[in-house]
Amino acid sequence: MFFFFAVLILAISCSAITIKTLVGYSDLKIVYKIIVSVVVIAGWFAPLVMWFLSGGDYLPLDVYAFVSHTLYVLMGFVFILFITIMLRDIVWYAFYGIARLMGRSGWHIHPKNLSLLGRANALVVVFTIVVGGYALYQGYKQPAVKELTFYSDKITQDMSIIQISDLHINRATPVARIRQLVNAVNMLNPDVIVLTGDTIDDNTVLIEQQLSALKELSAPFGVYSIMGNHEFYNDIYTSKRVLNDHNLTFLFNGGVHIGHANVFLCGIPDLGTMYERVNLWRTLKNSTNDDYKILLSHTPNIVDSLSSGLVDLVLSGHTHGGQIFPFHIFVKQANRYLAGVFKVNDTDLFVSRGAGTWGPSMRLLAPADIAFIHLKKKTT
Repeated sequence: MFFFFAVLILAISCSAITIKTLVGYSDLKIVYKIIVSVVVIAGWFAPLVMWFLSGGDYLPLDVYAFVSHTLYVLMGFVFILFITIMLRDIVWYAFYGIARLMGRSGWHIHPKNLSLLGRANALVVVFTIVVGGYALYQGYKQPAVKELTFYSDKITQDMSIIQISDLHINRATPVARIRQLVNAVNMLNPDVIVLTGDTIDDNTVLIEQQLSALKELSAPFGVYSIMGNHEFYNDIYTSKRVLNDHNLTFLFNGGVHIGHANVFLCGIPDLGTMYERVNLWRTLKNSTNDDYKILLSHTPNIVDSLSSGLVDLVLSGHTHGGQIFPFHIFVKQANRYLAGVFKVNDTDLFVSRGAGTWGPSMRLLAPADIAFIHLKKKTT
């Protein structure tokens, strides 16, 4: 309920500011003001509308997919528009203030000069369309393969792992997109495939086709999955059962030895879940001191609570790398590790930007990725 009211207040506030700035001071015809207002309101209220629609079977699947994509794309555009307006006005007022202090102020540069404001708004809209279009392209294209190599004297045989994170599969996710990703991953011929959470983001009954396509992931030593916060939102126990039924072995405070490389792969619940707690003792109890231990944790912040040497490598996601700049700033406040490779207390950490998106199918300065991880024996 808190989330609902928080989003509602944000949507009302941002809608009012955006509409007032764009058309509130202009002499545009009323019909154009109404069109702008409807588009802006639709974008900011998209999460609430989709939250309502996703809770029932109100629309045919193809109609739901169209509405979902349209509203969320509008949300992405109005977010970029709002940020651009805010940054423009900060710079504009600062420039005007400096000009006044220098005794060079005039109506021709005043932020409330309606003629100048109209032209500035037009430029902001054009800029938003260009940047938003690029973000849309980045969101829809297939994730890039990011190759990483980790060395350890514990590893007895080279091994390759594909990490896929944050697919956020829902009923509007095109099945063809899942198939394309699966084919691309299988062609890399990894020894192991791991999915580090937020794979499922809908009622599992409504995404059977997508999950059937995902089931085609194949690796000699298995395909493994863990829980993310969105599996928790959509009933973790059902998600666990469904993923196991689709050949995606669910690691839940537990682990297994994989291959012949002395590698122990283990997984924990998402740190934010209320019903299942992280139990590292149970997770690691079947491992030995000689094992190269890989911990799958949807949220990267777990690494801060690990004692030195407890695990060798942590694979995470969750952050989306910020997904749409400058949302990076806010995500970084909640997640110390935004994206990339880190070394924390002798433990390697890799945080994936994810292969999917939440909300708008858009990415700006946060390209999607699939990690192709190579484990090699350390040589002296």
